[in-house]
Amino acid sequence: MKLVLACFALLLVLPYLLAALGSAERKRQLGTIDNQDPRQQSQLLNSLGQRIYASQQNAWEALALFTGSLLIAHLAGLDFSCIQYAALLFTATRLLHPWVYVFGFATLRSLLMLVAWLSCIYIVVQAFYQLPA
Repeated sequence: MKLVLACFALLLVLPYLLAALGSAERKRQLGTIDNQDPRQQSQLLNSLGQRIYASQQNAWEALALFTGSLLIAHLAGLDFSCIQYAALLFTATRLLHPWVYVFGFATLRSLLMLVAWLSCIYIVVQAFYQLPA
């Protein structure tokens, strides 16, 4: 269970790290960080800055998927040791995802998201197999 929780904790921090990177890029490109309306300001960024911002948004979306999968597994009483490899795989893909997103490897980005999604499907399926008939 510790490994799955460590993966979850790391994924909770990832969007904030990407936000910090995005803020640094906004400061570099635009000379200031508009904390009043950061989403509007992000539209003024070049493609690199916009991809950093988009990767942060995607990290939040993926975190919701992983959180829901773990919640289902927990509610089903699943022993987390049987999903630790799926959690590791999800985490690995999500740590690689911002890099390929920022550097513009769209096909690889989509493949990583597919693997992450399939990892969550695996977790949910394992949870349903755990439930009594």
